[in-house]
Amino acid sequence: MFPEVIKTQEEIKEAGLDKLIIKLDHIAYRVKKGEGEKAMAELANLVPYKEYKTFKVASMNAVTSAIKLHDTLPVIVVSEGLSEDSVVEQYVKKFGGRIHHLAYLVNNIDKVVEIQRKRGVQFTTDSIIGSEKEGIKQIFTLPTDTANHIIEYIQRFGDFDGFFTPTNINELMKSTERLGEA
Repeated sequence: MFPEVIKTQEEIKEAGLDKLIIKLDHIAYRVKKGEGEKAMAELANLVPYKEYKTFKVASMNAVTSAIKLHDTLPVIVVSEGLSEDSVVEQYVKKFGGRIHHLAYLVNNIDKVVEIQRKRGVQFTTDSIIGSEKEGIKQIFTLPTDTANHIIEYIQRFGDFDGFFTPTNINELMKSTERLGEA
């Protein structure tokens, strides 16, 4: 392993993040308007994924669909813009259709964010989006320098199994809006 990776992993363990970050929850793609179904079909052709959920996000002019391998994580989420002014379409115009973020399930998002901020990690918003009452809390990091990937930390409560709520989706998508600016 590279010395910097070893040092970082020791720091993560020392901070307690290894006990707070549980596993990869979902992989989210953003694709060009009209290519959502094609992207899901390509993925389903390679691995036995089945359709899981589809959400139309009218206020953001986008649609998000999820496919699942059996009943396990990670879920694959594909978002596409429905108009030229969609935050999803703006992102794709700048970066192309690609993986937008990797989401990690955590058992205490407040603590994860507190630790990561102390370590210098920056987020797309000042506060965590969602609430325990809504069933989900989540936040995005700024993109990595080398691959432009965003990491999402997500914590679900009760039996909530979604990726956002009707009340937080606008704020969640809007938090990534500046990433798509040219």
